[in-house]
Amino acid sequence: MKLKVLIADDEPLALDKLRRLVANEADLEVVAEAANGSEALRLAEQHRPDVLILDIQMPPLDGIEVAHALQHGNQAIIFTTAFPDHAVDAFATNAVDYLLKPYSRENFARALGRARTRLAARPPDAARAGRSDRLLVKSRDRYVVVPVNDIEWIEAAANYVVLHASSGNHVLRGTLTDTLVEVGEDQFFRTGRSAAVNLDRVNEVLFDEPGEHVLLLRSGARVRLQRSFRELQERLEKRTAVRAAAREGNAA
Repeated sequence: MKLKVLIADDEPLALDKLRRLVANEADLEVVAEAANGSEALRLAEQHRPDVLILDIQMPPLDGIEVAHALQHGNQAIIFTTAFPDHAVDAFATNAVDYLLKPYSRENFARALGRARTRLAARPPDAARAGRSDRLLVKSRDRYVVVPVNDIEWIEAAANYVVLHASSGNHVLRGTLTDTLVEVGEDQFFRTGRSAAVNLDRVNEVLFDEPGEHVLLLRSGARVRLQRSFRELQERLEKRTAVRAAAREGNAA
């Protein structure tokens, strides 16, 4: 499987150079391109790339701000810049390399080698595609970090999903299917076409009409179950067993 790469630069010629250099690497694939920091951040949250190659000066957000906003720790970040005075701030983000323009093909290849080494050292859980403990959601002129464990249920709405969390409701662009891949389908159960619940937040299963069930969540929210009750029961039992095993492992 190829490593997913996001490239970002506000100069078209620099972006084209990155595109060509990455294309020469058989194990890499550019999955997203951005012309500014805000776009890079949005695309990084959407595609969950393994490698991010970021120019530093990309108004309104610079590359360093993008790296700090992500903070997932599972990617390898390479910075490119024409200015040497950002090195300290860049490496404070745990970047793998810092390339000064104009950089050579050899220096670029060396940076990619460091990125591969970083990614090879990822723990198995971190290497799972899309899996994250936190989601970054844009809210007006800022970004809000939403811990996955705080999400009680997820509701699909056209091209968006609504995260119903302890901190309130947060709107995220994307599909329910893609969001479930990000948050982990071991913890969340899809109740139907347009909703999924955090299994750890289910308090009761209520009978609504003959053959119909409603899930009562910890907050008091009610989500209709449109799949079989037996499937829910099996998932709840499995989730309980997994959490019990984890507690025993921690106690040991």
